Amino acid sequence: MTHPDAILWQSAQNILRAQGNLDKLFEAFSLVECSNTDLTIEDVCADGADDQFLQPVWNCFFVVKRSNRKNAKVAGVLTMAIQLTSEEGNEGEWTHGRRAKVLVGYSPYADVENAWNFTTSSPNQGGYVEKCISSGRHWTIGDQSDSSWFYAVPLDHLIGTREVRELIVKPVHKILRSNTVDEGLATIAEKLCLPPGS
Repeated sequence: MTHPDAILWQSAQNILRAQGNLDKLFEAFSLVECSNTDLTIEDVCADGADDQFLQPVWNCFFVVKRSNRKNAKVAGVLTMAIQLTSEEGNEGEWTHGRRAKVLVGYSPYADVENAWNFTTSSPNQGGYVEKCISSGRHWTIGDQSDSSWFYAVPLDHLIGTREVRELIVKPVHKILRSNTVDEGLATIAEKLCLPPGS
């Protein structure tokens, strides 16, 4: 029989390893940054765990500009979040509801206060996000005058920087340049957490 102290010790070791791996993934989000004549993405801020015990959701924010000029205006904010768990929902079963995932969203607003800020209830285990509808491979705001969108990738698909480039960096750059979300996600569709009803 294993001594209770040994179980507690092993649990703490697992938390430390998970924290280290999540810190590396969080740092890899910076791969999305770029400075091109038609697109600039710059890190703004993050709400990471700061070497604390794991928290259920970490958000990281990047400003998006349509130029690399110094005086270029902010066109929107890109949010990338690690959602380790989510709250139950009444909306029904979602295949990916009980999976840890990375959420990638864009809001066409110049400040972080109006950007996506993912939580354990957004999306919940039913795939529900208040005021959002599923739209093919991603979610959008129900109000069609708002061009905000987000998509989800299973956390276990992001095992290294190659996967971060494939499943986040390339699609995000393509979407932000073309303004066609579903087209930008077409090549990675089989690796996404598709919204409920898709």
